[in-house]
Amino acid sequence: MSPERGAGERVYRGAIRGFSLVFIAVGLVVLVVTLANGGGPLSVGFLMGIAFVGVGAGRLWVGSRMGQ
Repeated sequence: MSPERGAGERVYRGAIRGFSLVFIAVGLVVLVVTLANGGGPLSVGFLMGIAFVGVGAGRLWVGSRMGQ
């Protein structure tokens, strides 16, 4: 593998990790705001927050499995 390809792969993995963490953070913020405003577990905001956290965590998990 060439050095440029290795560096590019590290940048890609870092970007994926960063976006995954952003998705988790956005999901947590949506959950907190929804619950603070009286939303219940079946409200749209709650479900969207869970979805964002799930997508972010799932992507982190897949990325960790691909790196092995």
